Parts: sequence; C-alpha cells; structure tokens
Amino acid sequence: MTVNLWNRRAVIALLATFAFCNAFAQGAPRDVIPLNPPQPVENDGKLEVLEFFAYGCIHCANLEPRLVEWIGRQPADVKVKRVPAAFAVRGIDSAPIFYTLEAMGLQEKLHQKLFDAANLENVMLGNAATLNKWLEKQGVDPKKYEEMQRSFSVQNKINRARRMSGDYKVQSTPAVAVNGRFLLEGGSEQLFVNIDQLLADARTANKPVAAATTPSAAATPAKKK
Repeated sequence: MTVNLWNRRAVIALLATFAFCNAFAQGAPRDVIPLNPPQPVENDGKLEVLEFFAYGCIHCANLEPRLVEWIGRQPADVKVKRVPAAFAVRGIDSAPIFYTLEAMGLQEKLHQKLFDAANLENVMLGNAATLNKWLEKQGVDPKKYEEMQRSFSVQNKINRARRMSGDYKVQSTPAVAVNGRFLLEGGSEQLFVNIDQLLADARTANKPVAAATTPSAAATPAKKK
C-alpha cells in the first residue's frame, strides 16, 4: 500500500503537539498556551517566532536585551519578527510608530531608544506633540514622519498587526508566538528555555519522513515456468 507522505507528516506534527501539551499539563509552566486554531506561517522552511510588544510596557523593555542576545544565538532555520500589540500601553500606540520608522529605515536605530524614552525617561510618546519633539531630537523630520505614517503600505502593516493580535489572542505584553502553534506570555526566566524546547519539537515534527517503498520488479523473484 502506498503511504501518503503528507498525511504521515501531519500525524507526526499532531502527535508532537499532543506530547508537548501533555508535558505541560503535568506541571510545566503555565505561560505556554496552545493556539486554537493554529495560525498560518510562511512555507519557507523556517521556524517563525513572533514577539508581540508595546513600547510603553516595562516588561517588554526589560526583555529586549535578553531577546536581542537570544536572537543572536539562533541558527539559520529560525526567523524572528516583532509585532506591535493592537492595544495602547501607557497611552502609546506602538504600531504606527514601529511601522512608520521601519518604512523610513529608522526602526532598528530607534527601537531601543523608544523603550528607554517611554520607560526610563517618562517621555509621553502617546502625545503627538511630545512624540514630534522627541523625533526631532533624534534627527527625524516630523512632517516626513507624518506623511509616511499616512501611506498606504504603512497603514496596511498597522492593520495587519492589529488583526494578528486578535488572531493570536494576545491580551498582554510581552507575548511570544512559536511557529503559529503556541503563545508564551510574560518575560519569565523560563521564557527562552520554553521557546527553545518548542523549536526543537517543531524541528522533530518537520523532519522528512521516508516514503514506504514497494518491492521493485527486479527484486521480485521470477516465476517458475
């Protein structure tokens, strides 16, 4: 009987998911939540890790240096994306800021500075005038910033991020989604241990399965005449 390779992979992935859920049910940390339904990820051979964050979230600010260090240790099969949460924290709507600066090529340069401004310097980034003054100090033209924020591409990314927060059932930050199947809430010391375990399980589930072969004609004994 020919074995359907796709079905075998699906079964193995499902069993791996059940095994991991069962392990967590037996007393492992409660901050790992199976996503129901699982969310789609790109079919590019990589394992996807999403960090849902907010600039006004002190826990996100504290997590950021650890996250950067962890990202630097990841193999080529892991891709990490940051997604601003749909809700405002301390009056700061992170999505417009994040995607506007990304479009201007300034997100990487100012990402940590935004965390510092909101959480260490108490800059009220949720106030448009205050944000514009802060941007000017960073060498950003507020008018160009506002024009970019109104652009079609940036608005699309903002709307998509907000839909994703709903699809992934993100209710607090920081939250980390692993390969569309699990959500980890909070920034505990166990966070990256849990992520590493989920990634390891995903690699196991994604390993190619050898298709069953039928005896070839050459290997079949000839019939006696």
